[in-house]
Amino acid sequence: MLFIDEAYALYNEGYSGGDAFGSEAIAALLKRAEDDRDRLVIVLAGYTADMDRFLRSNPGLASRFGVRISFPSYSPEELTSIAEVIAQQAGDSFDPDARPVLDQIFGTACEQGEIDELGNGRFARSLFERACAVRDVRVAHLGETASPEDLTTVAAADLLAAYGEISPE
Repeated sequence: MLFIDEAYALYNEGYSGGDAFGSEAIAALLKRAEDDRDRLVIVLAGYTADMDRFLRSNPGLASRFGVRISFPSYSPEELTSIAEVIAQQAGDSFDPDARPVLDQIFGTACEQGEIDELGNGRFARSLFERACAVRDVRVAHLGETASPEDLTTVAAADLLAAYGEISPE
C-alpha cells in the first residue's frame, strides 16, 4: 500500500514551462499503478478542490483513481473533544470558562467555512499549543505567585489571544 497525503503537491501548475519533476513523479506513479494494479493499493489524499485540480493535471490520473471518498470536516463539538484530549495527554486542562470559548472558536470557524483552511483537526492542536504558549507568558508574569494549577491550566483569555494570532483575519 502506498499512501500519499497532500498528493496535489506532486504537481505545481504555477511553474513556467510546467513542472518537470512533478510530471516525472506522476508518470512513475501511473506506471506503478498500472504495472502492479493487482498487488498495490495507492491512496491519494488531500483537500477536494486541490485534488480535483491535481487529477486534471494528467489524463491518466482520473481514470486510474476513480474511487473517491470524502471525509467531512470535524464538527465544532468534535473539535472541542479533540482539543480536550490533546490537553489531557499533555497533562494540561482547560479552565471551566475556557470550554465555551473553545465551542465559540470552533463554531465560528466551521460556520464561516474556514475550518479546512485552518487545518481541520490540526487546528484543534495548533490552537491548544498556541494557547499554552500564551498561558506560559501570562504565568511567567505572575512570578513566584504562580501556582502549579496556573502552570497547567489554559484560560479563556489564553484561547482568545491564541486564536487572534492564528486566525486568517
